Amino acid sequence: MNVSIITPIYNVENYIERCARSLFEQTMDEGVEFIFVNDCTPDRSVQVLEEVASEYPNRLKQIRFIHHSQNGGAAKARNSGLAVAQGVYIFYADGDDWAEKDMLKEMYEAAKKNDADIVRCDFFYTYKTVEKIVKQSKGTDSIECVKLLLSEKLHGALWTKLVKRSLYRDYNIGFSDGNWQDLRTSVQLFYYAKKIIYIPKAYYHYVQYNPNSVSGKRLATRIDEMIIQTDGIIEFLKDNNVYLDKYIHYLKLACKQNLLFTCKINSFRKWLQIYPESNPYIWSYPSLPLHLRIVGGFTALRLWPLINLWILLKRIFSKHPRVK
Repeated sequence: MNVSIITPIYNVENYIERCARSLFEQTMDEGVEFIFVNDCTPDRSVQVLEEVASEYPNRLKQIRFIHHSQNGGAAKARNSGLAVAQGVYIFYADGDDWAEKDMLKEMYEAAKKNDADIVRCDFFYTYKTVEKIVKQSKGTDSIECVKLLLSEKLHGALWTKLVKRSLYRDYNIGFSDGNWQDLRTSVQLFYYAKKIIYIPKAYYHYVQYNPNSVSGKRLATRIDEMIIQTDGIIEFLKDNNVYLDKYIHYLKLACKQNLLFTCKINSFRKWLQIYPESNPYIWSYPSLPLHLRIVGGFTALRLWPLINLWILLKRIFSKHPRVK
């Protein structure tokens, strides 16, 4: 078996048909298995998936279902799929996204040709009426890629990466619950990878309009989960004597940056309190827009009148958007 595609299934009834068709219609015909993990979804996702699968008789022998007895979350679903996967390479897809038809074939051929541990690519941010290609940084060195992950120059999601299963197995790498689970796993995979290949082509469509996705969680819950993953990443790097102080500060800033997007003064006060040692790095944080670096800098200096003015202006402009 060459490639195992693992897809957790939970509350994706309105999206799974498109996802499944994009996988079953991959130009890679042989040596692929499709592992769908039913994480006790309460809707008709599994029934829709089974109906779609019946239309692809050539794929039926390649499809495997895992049914959880109780909902465990995306991390447990991914770990369940990984435990039974037989492919030399692993690819993760989400049930509300979809992929270009030549994705697996081209990524696998690049992996095989170069005996790569990881092959990574670009992707699309997919909105209801428009798409945006997201180009990834070109680094192929292991530690350089870790730096890119920590500073948000390389997306942490596993759906842009074809990864040798032996990396997961040999180094006991899996997924832990919560937001940013992909990033934590990616840091470990890239740290241990010997050969990394980058394909400057977008294959994967990352849907931005599913209200049931992880991004739909309450902001406070998401940040609490991200703090747990951030601390786990820092501990992993420390245990392996990897000291990337500046990039660790960027990671900490990324962890709490969503608080700067709000119109609530309490969110800015919370931003100030989370990882306060990283606040001075806000001015050089490369992935944050300049206006938010300025707002973060004002918050670090406790210039509350200016922050209140920013919140007021943001509320005014949100009610009266500029007409183009």
